[in-house]
Amino acid sequence: MPAIPDSGDLTATPYWRVFLLFLVTGIGVLLLDGPPGASFAADVDDIARKLQIADLLRDGQWHDLSWPVLAMPDAYVTPWSRLVDAPYVMVTWLLSLFMEPDAAFAAARLVVPPLWFVAYAALAARVIQHISGPHLRALPIIAAAVASLLALPEFYPGRIDHHNVQLVLMLALCLGLVSPHGYAGVLIGLASFLSVAVGLECAPFVALALVGLGLAAVWTRDAALARRLSQAGLTLFIVTLPGSLLLIGSGAMSRVRCDALSAPWIAALCLGGLVLAAAPRLWRHERFAGPVSRLLSLAVPGAVLLAGLWLAFPDCHAGPLWMIDPIANAYWFARIPQEHGLIEGYAKGAPLAIPVVMGGLMAVLIAAWYWARPRTAGALVILLMATAALVLTILQTRNFRFPAVFIPLFVSAVLMALPTISSWMKRLAPLAVPVILGLALVGLVNRTELAVDPILIMDGDACKNTDFSALDNAPPGIVMAPSGLSFTLAEHIESTHSLHQLASLPFHRAAPSISRVAKTFIMSDSTARREALAPFTYVAVCTTNVTFDGSVAPLYVALSAGEDWPGLVDVETDRTSRFRLLRIDHEALR
Repeated sequence: MPAIPDSGDLTATPYWRVFLLFLVTGIGVLLLDGPPGASFAADVDDIARKLQIADLLRDGQWHDLSWPVLAMPDAYVTPWSRLVDAPYVMVTWLLSLFMEPDAAFAAARLVVPPLWFVAYAALAARVIQHISGPHLRALPIIAAAVASLLALPEFYPGRIDHHNVQLVLMLALCLGLVSPHGYAGVLIGLASFLSVAVGLECAPFVALALVGLGLAAVWTRDAALARRLSQAGLTLFIVTLPGSLLLIGSGAMSRVRCDALSAPWIAALCLGGLVLAAAPRLWRHERFAGPVSRLLSLAVPGAVLLAGLWLAFPDCHAGPLWMIDPIANAYWFARIPQEHGLIEGYAKGAPLAIPVVMGGLMAVLIAAWYWARPRTAGALVILLMATAALVLTILQTRNFRFPAVFIPLFVSAVLMALPTISSWMKRLAPLAVPVILGLALVGLVNRTELAVDPILIMDGDACKNTDFSALDNAPPGIVMAPSGLSFTLAEHIESTHSLHQLASLPFHRAAPSISRVAKTFIMSDSTARREALAPFTYVAVCTTNVTFDGSVAPLYVALSAGEDWPGLVDVETDRTSRFRLLRIDHEALR
């Protein structure tokens, strides 16, 4: 895979043509995804992000990451980065010059994600050129865009979660790895810091990119790779402290928050960057001329750093999701399909779309290793990242976006190499593994349909387009509601500027409140229910025609069927809507 030639190669495919082909094809794929705001990838994170940005627009408190709508009863502080919020705020301010602020914010939510896709297409086109070579035909470029099928919905209008920013930053990291530019290492360092700042899902790929670049520099003794490694490390060292100060503020920088940018990650990025910046400078001396000494110059201080971080931050030994207790895990986290592997998801009745697309991407990945082996160190590192992304997706479906970003970068190279493969056996070989695995999945895994139970109804019944006047007319208080209804109430409270608050929303930092939801609605222990509801004012549900026997989620089943419960008093006895608000009589509550 030759590198991009200089501008003197008049036969090379112009960059603008590659970019436009990828962009137009991607837009075509996006148009298949339904009306704006209704992408299949849309989820409750979009609602929560909207609430977070709306709060920032209202009070302007950049470093205040608490959500006023949520009282568990403690304040909820989100791990989500302001870096993602900033474009929506800026576009809203700009559009507010021409329309009402609420309309401007609604328009910004439709405009910003496609703008991120323009950046995505621009980066993808350049990386594909560097990997595949200067002479690209239309079909391989179009195929690369289509192969990105599972990543593209993240850029659909209204899809305002942080994943689109992550995917753009991952492509920026890839460009830094393959670009021959003299300062490509700066891009690697910037993309690495910003990726961790946005979310830790990218941390494994950042680590693999930096380790892979370091090993390539050691093995090849290439001065350009050593310089790139040093630039990446120096950039990390320089930008981490001021970047963290800007994004989270000095107070949060000193706190230990293992699930987001905070003291442990700042220390790792700063000191890790210092190691990467310093080691290549040692290689200039004769004592570090050999690969072993160069490897040790990276490995020894790296091991010391990891050991120091382990000792300095024992709170992180349990991982970033330490706050999820057994009750929250059983009734919430373990029921989220994306938190399980592809095989378990298939067995529990999850749609086949992701396994099928992953099978196709696996075939491309095998072909990239087998036919179009990378000829540059940077392309090899990206291929390793693609392989890791596919393995992580098989183990945990939530990672499905990343192989859909990395593997399509090699589609053009694979299609260009295909005519050079004379044997049909060799041409079909990359299909063998995914076909065999797919047949094994279908033939050996016992697939069961998703069972409908009260917990599923609680999570899925958002109670949209319902009259919430009972809440509007009630004195301010904290409302305990099932998770599906909670998001609708959160939007209503935000849009009406109500003084009410919610007891829980299903996010990992709110896991203690999720346990309270389970103790309230799902479990049968009256004492645990009273303790769970002690800090709160109201219970809310939406009635439903679906009936259950009450052996599971007895309180929810009773209230959603319109029945009474000791200690819960209807705020409106003559209600006409599905929404039911009940005041808690803590003394009489059973």
